[in-house]
Amino acid sequence: DPRHFHQWLTDPAAQSDRSSEVWITRGQQEDPSGHGGAEQRLEATARLDFLWRLQARKEVEDMKELREHNECLLLNILPAHVAQHFLERDRNNELYSQSYERVGVLFASLPGFSKFYEQKELIHQHVECLRLLNHIITGFDELMDECYFQEVEKIKTIGSSYMAASGLSPDRQVRAFSPSCEDAWSHLTELVLFALAMQEILKHINTHTGNSFQLRVGIAHGPVIAGVIGATKPQYDIWGTTVNLASRMESTGVSGRIQVPQTTSCILVERGFLRQLRGSIYIKGISERHGKVRHRVSSVNYGIM
Repeated sequence: DPRHFHQWLTDPAAQSDRSSEVWITRGQQEDPSGHGGAEQRLEATARLDFLWRLQARKEVEDMKELREHNECLLLNILPAHVAQHFLERDRNNELYSQSYERVGVLFASLPGFSKFYEQKELIHQHVECLRLLNHIITGFDELMDECYFQEVEKIKTIGSSYMAASGLSPDRQVRAFSPSCEDAWSHLTELVLFALAMQEILKHINTHTGNSFQLRVGIAHGPVIAGVIGATKPQYDIWGTTVNLASRMESTGVSGRIQVPQTTSCILVERGFLRQLRGSIYIKGISERHGKVRHRVSSVNYGIM
């Protein structure tokens, strides 16, 4: 009966392997001669082939969409070159690490924000406080979308502290050691300009929220080890003496200023930045490493104006 075939064609619920088998068997029973049944079997087989191809195409499209979604997630939590490392092939159990010789590291914090939060919490406005912090951090993040901050990479935030670095591109490291490289530390200039832009973002937010937060920034340069830790929740991070020094520059710094060690200031002065000698300060861990702990002789640091 052609009506059966029409129903099978138009009713998605009937379009299954089992329904086609039933339809073919029914055709054989209704036409013992086998002539009509053969034609119906050919049509049913063609229809099934079409449906299978359609299903296969949809599954391929779904897989492609899922892969693009996974790539987007990876790019949101890992630098592009690191994300590509994991996307190239199966690296589930492979540890990613990379040594860099010329990297700039930045730490920035909002002194007094913890006290500000505690005061807001007492009057049940802690959610508004977190919303403000999110607004500030988002403003810093959006700076990295600018074309002139492409060398700057956000590492992480811890509370109201912000960590970023420059010079973490493998291509940058290759160029840095090339004889034809004109300026291996141009990314350090970019990192300082990024810090100055952060200060401007904070001033703008202060104006519109009636606050008076100031950014305290520390920057250092040197070698680091970069890597990804964690499997289900991967975290890209950097380690080394340079990271510790940048952190100490921030914690011993002055609000509203950028503090750097003497070696970093020399590089920046050559690139047109002005510096102001702050005086000798004791840097825990750094001065000790140089054997100066007994006399508490501290390293000399500078504030970039």
